[in-house]
Amino acid sequence: MPLKRVVIPVLLLAAPAPALAGPWLRAEDRTFLSTSVEIDAEGGISDGGGFYGSVYAEHGLTDRLTLGLDAGGREDNMSKAIAFLRWPVGATDRTLRLAAEFGLGMARETFALRPGLSLGRGVALGDTPGWISVDSRAVIIDSFDGVLETDITFGLSPGPDAKVILQLQTGIPTDSAPYAKLAPSYVHRIAPGYHAEIGVVAGVAEADDFKLKIGFWHQF
Repeated sequence: MPLKRVVIPVLLLAAPAPALAGPWLRAEDRTFLSTSVEIDAEGGISDGGGFYGSVYAEHGLTDRLTLGLDAGGREDNMSKAIAFLRWPVGATDRTLRLAAEFGLGMARETFALRPGLSLGRGVALGDTPGWISVDSRAVIIDSFDGVLETDITFGLSPGPDAKVILQLQTGIPTDSAPYAKLAPSYVHRIAPGYHAEIGVVAGVAEADDFKLKIGFWHQF
Protein backbone atom coordinates (compact mmCIF):
# COMPACT_ATOMS: atom_id res chain seq x y z
CA MET A 1 0.00 0.00 0.00
CA PRO A 2 1.45 3.43 -0.93
CA LEU A 3 2.68 5.36 2.08
CA LYS A 4 0.54 8.43 1.31
CA ARG A 5 -2.64 6.31 1.53
CA VAL A 6 -1.73 5.65 5.14
CA VAL A 7 -0.36 9.07 6.09
CA ILE A 8 -3.22 11.23 4.77
CA PRO A 9 -6.05 9.44 6.68
CA VAL A 10 -3.97 9.58 9.87
CA LEU A 11 -3.48 13.32 9.43
CA LEU A 12 -7.21 13.81 8.88
CA LEU A 13 -8.08 11.86 12.01
CA ALA A 14 -5.55 13.74 14.11
CA ALA A 15 -6.67 17.08 12.62
CA PRO A 16 -3.57 19.22 12.08
CA ALA A 17 -4.77 21.54 14.80
CA PRO A 18 -4.82 25.15 13.70
CA ALA A 19 -3.29 27.52 16.20
CA LEU A 20 -6.31 29.79 16.53
CA ALA A 21 -9.64 28.69 18.03
CA GLY A 22 -11.53 25.78 16.44
CA PRO A 23 -12.72 22.69 18.34
CA TRP A 24 -9.20 21.37 18.94
CA LEU A 25 -8.10 21.71 22.57
CA ARG A 26 -4.61 22.40 23.89
CA ALA A 27 -2.79 19.45 25.39
CA GLU A 28 -2.39 19.57 29.15
CA ASP A 29 0.20 22.17 30.26
CA ARG A 30 0.71 23.38 26.67
CA THR A 31 0.31 27.08 25.86
CA PHE A 32 -0.31 29.07 22.70
CA LEU A 33 0.14 32.84 22.50
CA SER A 34 -0.62 35.09 19.52
CA THR A 35 -0.16 38.84 19.16
CA SER A 36 -1.12 40.78 16.05
CA VAL A 37 -1.70 44.27 14.69
CA GLU A 38 -3.99 45.37 11.88
CA ILE A 39 -3.00 48.62 10.18
CA ASP A 40 -5.27 50.61 7.90
CA ALA A 41 -3.65 50.54 4.47
CA GLU A 42 -4.70 54.15 3.80
CA GLY A 43 -4.90 55.91 7.14
CA GLY A 44 -1.93 54.28 8.86
CA ILE A 45 -1.67 54.56 12.65
CA SER A 46 -0.98 58.27 13.13
CA ASP A 47 -4.51 59.12 14.31
CA GLY A 48 -5.09 55.94 16.33
CA GLY A 49 -8.15 55.04 14.27
CA GLY A 50 -6.37 52.87 11.74
CA PHE A 51 -4.61 50.61 14.25
CA TYR A 52 -6.02 47.53 15.99
CA GLY A 53 -3.98 45.26 18.24
CA SER A 54 -4.97 41.90 19.67
CA VAL A 55 -3.73 39.22 22.05
CA TYR A 56 -5.03 35.65 21.98
CA ALA A 57 -3.88 32.92 24.35
CA GLU A 58 -4.81 29.34 25.19
CA HIS A 59 -3.52 27.01 27.93
CA GLY A 60 -4.39 23.37 28.42
CA LEU A 61 -5.60 22.90 31.99
CA THR A 62 -6.25 19.26 31.13
CA ASP A 63 -6.55 17.39 27.85
CA ARG A 64 -10.30 18.12 27.95
CA LEU A 65 -10.33 21.70 29.25
CA THR A 66 -8.64 24.75 27.72
CA LEU A 67 -8.41 28.17 29.35
CA GLY A 68 -8.16 31.16 27.02
CA LEU A 69 -7.97 34.92 26.71
CA ASP A 70 -9.19 36.99 23.76
CA ALA A 71 -8.39 40.72 23.98
CA GLY A 72 -8.05 43.57 21.54
CA GLY A 73 -8.47 47.26 20.95
CA ARG A 74 -7.26 50.41 19.30
CA GLU A 75 -4.50 52.70 20.53
CA ASP A 76 -6.72 54.54 23.01
CA ASN A 77 -9.57 52.08 23.58
CA MET A 78 -9.72 48.44 24.71
CA SER A 79 -12.70 47.06 22.79
CA LYS A 80 -12.74 43.57 24.34
CA ALA A 81 -11.12 41.37 26.96
CA ILE A 82 -12.78 37.96 27.32
CA ALA A 83 -11.54 35.02 29.40
CA PHE A 84 -13.05 31.68 28.40
CA LEU A 85 -13.09 27.94 28.94
CA ARG A 86 -13.43 25.45 26.07
CA TRP A 87 -14.29 21.76 26.36
CA PRO A 88 -15.12 18.96 23.89
CA VAL A 89 -18.64 17.85 23.14
CA GLY A 90 -18.61 14.11 22.44
CA ALA A 91 -15.62 11.95 21.63
CA THR A 92 -12.29 13.62 20.82
CA ASP A 93 -11.02 10.82 18.57
CA ARG A 94 -13.58 11.27 15.79
CA THR A 95 -12.90 13.05 12.52
CA LEU A 96 -15.57 15.74 13.02
CA ARG A 97 -14.89 17.59 16.27
CA LEU A 98 -17.29 19.72 18.29
CA ALA A 99 -16.42 21.93 21.25
CA ALA A 100 -18.31 24.38 23.44
CA GLU A 101 -16.95 27.40 25.23
CA PHE A 102 -18.12 29.99 27.71
CA GLY A 103 -16.46 33.31 28.30
CA LEU A 104 -16.96 36.43 30.34
CA GLY A 105 -15.23 39.77 30.51
CA MET A 106 -15.60 43.17 28.89
CA ALA A 107 -16.78 44.35 25.48
CA ARG A 108 -17.50 47.98 24.55
CA GLU A 109 -16.45 48.92 28.09
CA THR A 110 -19.37 46.87 29.46
CA PHE A 111 -19.57 43.48 31.18
CA ALA A 112 -20.20 40.76 28.59
CA LEU A 113 -20.94 37.05 28.36
CA ARG A 114 -19.72 35.03 25.37
CA PRO A 115 -21.00 31.48 24.85
CA GLY A 116 -19.88 29.71 21.70
CA LEU A 117 -19.62 26.53 19.65
CA SER A 118 -16.84 25.33 17.35
CA LEU A 119 -17.05 22.63 14.69
CA GLY A 120 -14.14 21.39 12.61
CA ARG A 121 -12.33 18.54 10.94
CA GLY A 122 -9.15 17.72 9.11
CA VAL A 123 -9.24 17.83 5.31
CA ALA A 124 -6.79 17.31 2.46
CA LEU A 125 -6.25 19.01 -0.87
CA GLY A 126 -4.46 16.36 -2.88
CA ASP A 127 -1.56 15.32 -0.66
CA THR A 128 -1.64 18.55 1.36
CA PRO A 129 -3.21 18.22 4.81
CA GLY A 130 -5.35 20.98 6.23
CA TRP A 131 -8.46 21.76 8.23
CA ILE A 132 -11.78 23.55 8.10
CA SER A 133 -13.62 24.98 11.08
CA VAL A 134 -16.65 27.08 11.98
CA ASP A 135 -16.52 29.14 15.16
CA SER A 136 -19.69 30.86 16.32
CA ARG A 137 -19.92 33.11 19.39
CA ALA A 138 -22.64 35.32 20.87
CA VAL A 139 -21.27 38.41 22.60
CA ILE A 140 -24.09 39.34 25.01
CA ILE A 141 -24.13 42.84 26.48
CA ASP A 142 -26.95 44.47 28.45
CA SER A 143 -29.74 41.89 28.18
CA PHE A 144 -29.04 40.38 24.75
CA ASP A 145 -27.64 43.49 23.13
CA GLY A 146 -24.40 42.60 21.33
CA VAL A 147 -23.34 40.63 18.28
CA LEU A 148 -23.41 37.11 16.88
CA GLU A 149 -19.98 36.38 15.36
CA THR A 150 -19.17 33.48 13.05
CA ASP A 151 -15.75 32.75 11.53
CA ILE A 152 -15.31 30.14 8.81
CA THR A 153 -11.68 29.07 8.40
CA PHE A 154 -9.97 26.94 5.77
CA GLY A 155 -6.29 26.20 6.22
CA LEU A 156 -3.60 24.13 4.53
CA SER A 157 -0.15 23.03 5.67
CA PRO A 158 1.86 22.77 2.41
CA GLY A 159 5.04 22.08 4.37
CA PRO A 160 6.23 21.51 7.95
CA ASP A 161 7.04 25.21 8.33
CA ALA A 162 4.12 26.81 6.48
CA LYS A 163 0.39 27.37 6.79
CA VAL A 164 -1.94 29.11 4.33
CA ILE A 165 -5.19 30.35 5.88
CA LEU A 166 -8.37 31.81 4.41
CA GLN A 167 -10.96 33.08 6.88
CA LEU A 168 -14.40 34.60 6.41
CA GLN A 169 -15.31 36.76 9.41
CA THR A 170 -18.99 37.64 9.83
CA GLY A 171 -21.09 39.40 12.43
CA ILE A 172 -24.73 40.20 13.07
CA PRO A 173 -24.91 43.12 15.53
CA THR A 174 -28.18 44.01 17.21
CA ASP A 175 -27.72 47.72 16.49
CA SER A 176 -26.39 47.76 12.90
CA ALA A 177 -26.34 45.83 9.62
CA PRO A 178 -24.61 42.43 9.31
CA TYR A 179 -21.03 42.58 8.06
CA ALA A 180 -18.47 40.29 6.47
CA LYS A 181 -14.71 40.44 6.05
CA LEU A 182 -12.24 38.22 4.20
CA ALA A 183 -8.88 37.55 5.87
CA PRO A 184 -6.27 35.53 3.95
CA SER A 185 -2.86 35.06 5.59
CA TYR A 186 0.40 33.14 5.40
CA VAL A 187 2.13 31.74 8.49
CA HIS A 188 5.76 30.61 8.53
CA ARG A 189 7.82 29.02 11.28
CA ILE A 190 10.82 31.23 12.03
CA ALA A 191 12.21 29.16 14.94
CA PRO A 192 11.12 26.15 16.99
CA GLY A 193 7.85 27.17 18.63
CA TYR A 194 7.72 30.55 16.87
CA HIS A 195 5.73 31.58 13.78
CA ALA A 196 5.27 34.84 11.91
CA GLU A 197 2.02 35.72 10.13
CA ILE A 198 1.31 38.24 7.40
CA GLY A 199 -2.03 38.84 5.72
CA VAL A 200 -4.79 41.29 4.94
CA VAL A 201 -8.31 41.93 6.23
CA ALA A 202 -10.72 43.22 3.57
CA GLY A 203 -14.34 44.24 4.06
CA VAL A 204 -16.78 42.59 1.65
CA ALA A 205 -20.18 43.57 3.13
CA GLU A 206 -21.00 46.61 5.30
CA ALA A 207 -17.25 46.96 5.93
CA ASP A 208 -15.08 48.76 3.42
CA ASP A 209 -11.82 48.78 5.34
CA PHE A 210 -8.63 47.21 4.00
CA LYS A 211 -5.98 46.41 6.57
CA LEU A 212 -2.55 44.83 6.66
CA LYS A 213 -2.16 42.21 9.39
CA ILE A 214 1.13 41.26 11.02
CA GLY A 215 1.28 38.70 13.80
CA PHE A 216 3.50 36.38 15.81
CA TRP A 217 2.66 33.00 17.35
CA HIS A 218 4.45 31.22 20.18
CA GLN A 219 3.72 27.68 21.34
CA PHE A 220 5.36 26.21 24.42
